Amino acid sequence: MSSVGLGICSLIIAFSIYYGFRNAIEEKIMTHAAHLQLERFSITNSREEMPVSVKDLHIYQDADTIVGIKQIQRYAHKWGLLKTDSEVSGVLIKGIGAEYDTLRLHNALVAGRLPNIYEEKVGREVLISQRMARKMQLKVNDKIILYFIQEPPRARRLTISGIYNTGLEEFDDLLAIADIRTIQQINNWEDDMVGGLEIFVDDFEYLDEYASMLRDEVDLNLLMGKITYNYAHFFNWFEMMRQNVFVLIIIILFVVIFNIASILLILIMERVRLIGSLKAMGAKNWQIQKVFIFNGMRMTLKGLFWGNIVGILFCILQTHFELVPLDPETYYIDHVPVIMKWSTIFWLNALLFGCISASLLIPTAIVGGIKPIKSIKFS
Repeated sequence: MSSVGLGICSLIIAFSIYYGFRNAIEEKIMTHAAHLQLERFSITNSREEMPVSVKDLHIYQDADTIVGIKQIQRYAHKWGLLKTDSEVSGVLIKGIGAEYDTLRLHNALVAGRLPNIYEEKVGREVLISQRMARKMQLKVNDKIILYFIQEPPRARRLTISGIYNTGLEEFDDLLAIADIRTIQQINNWEDDMVGGLEIFVDDFEYLDEYASMLRDEVDLNLLMGKITYNYAHFFNWFEMMRQNVFVLIIIILFVVIFNIASILLILIMERVRLIGSLKAMGAKNWQIQKVFIFNGMRMTLKGLFWGNIVGILFCILQTHFELVPLDPETYYIDHVPVIMKWSTIFWLNALLFGCISASLLIPTAIVGGIKPIKSIKFS
């Protein structure tokens, strides 16, 4: 019983941690990247994009009528040099428009607020990362100068409106958020020119299907990129975690089945004389087997009950009180995240109960080999 309880408890916690880790890291990635990105083809490796006009772009202008699009938003990137009185550092400015989904950025804020991108005049504010603020010794409301290396060179004096932290180095080391109109002005772009478009689909689990469907709506001069490709190292890590969890299922199934089978064998051996007497009185093999099988199923159900209680209770406590901390420098988050999915808990219980119940037929099969005369004499 204890092995069954420990097994289901371990599986519930393992799957909840897997779902929690995946969701937490995905949310951090999607703070700065959408499910799909549309950009013009470029032969350079620079993060700066070739300009795209959205004035007559079907997928942008008619996004509300296209099935699968939950949110579409403009963006543009521009490399610059951030200069203070004592420090200089490279920075990648991401310009965003008024339609940008800022919920995840709000969740990543550690100080201040987001840049004001909703006023009629061009914003003069910037959001920088906590890592960048520490490196440059900056704080909210400090004035900075951004230099843009181009012909002719340009500079903008901006105010730090807020500081964010995702814990992901490839964003926090370089990326700052500002008004997209600032980049349009620096690049001498028209108001309808952008670096690209980001698209959030209705259901991320079906991203490949939505991407295939939306390709028919995309102009031929635009390339579509998927977040699972652009940040493949994270999603490959998720896949490795998922495989480890399924390996854990196999190991736990083997251990639990072995323990339950051993217990039943011991019970049968201790009751050889009773089995012989029952057979002598006319009991069929299957009738006797059912007694031991039901006894094994009863132990299994009892173990599943207590294992579920402990596993679910741990997940609830971890969700509310963050009992198990983590090193954010290594794991990108400061505590073990958990997300319970009741459908997963149900099929885990069904899988364990079904496999254990089926395996009970093996040890109980020896009942058929017990002879009444010999077994009655057995001591």
